Amino acid sequence: MNKDAKTAIILLLKGIFYKGDNERAFFELTTNSYGSISDYFATIGLEVMVDEADGYAYLKNKDDEDEAEPLPKVIQKRELSYKVSLLLMLLRKKIAEFDMQSENEKAVVAKEDIVAEILLFLDLKFNEVKIKKEIDSTIKKVEDLGFLKRVKNYEDLYEIKSAIKSFVDIEFLENLDKKLQEYKEVRLWS
Repeated sequence: MNKDAKTAIILLLKGIFYKGDNERAFFELTTNSYGSISDYFATIGLEVMVDEADGYAYLKNKDDEDEAEPLPKVIQKRELSYKVSLLLMLLRKKIAEFDMQSENEKAVVAKEDIVAEILLFLDLKFNEVKIKKEIDSTIKKVEDLGFLKRVKNYEDLYEIKSAIKSFVDIEFLENLDKKLQEYKEVRLWS
């Protein structure tokens, strides 16, 4: 296995691997070494998912429910907080709008737009400074998940990463819609 293939493996282990992070390793992953990299991860129950059109790849647990003795899951599912789920939903809608309206390669959103949209869903009885700190924390968590990236030289602009399309799908949006209804009924906003 060559250096670019090994680099692709390491970048996949770190999370969502975007083509822009290392074009040579991404090219190696999608062409010459896909089979060997896929086999490498299959031994520990992982599947390599690649979206060449949008330029990203990631790992997910193999669906091995049919096997007599399935392997333990390497990637654990985490329940997301209400605010993180809400922000992911809003970003997914933004990128869908962007895809339909723009010819640019990157979907960019201003932090003030993110804050304004989140505030529409929150109960404003709380301290405004506290809410803004919580929103900043939420944005940071979504950055850590790999769905937002700060635009260089612009402190308050973020690129919405295309991988959000794979993770925030119809099922996610339907589940979130049900939870939003529950929150409205119980008035549990924190």
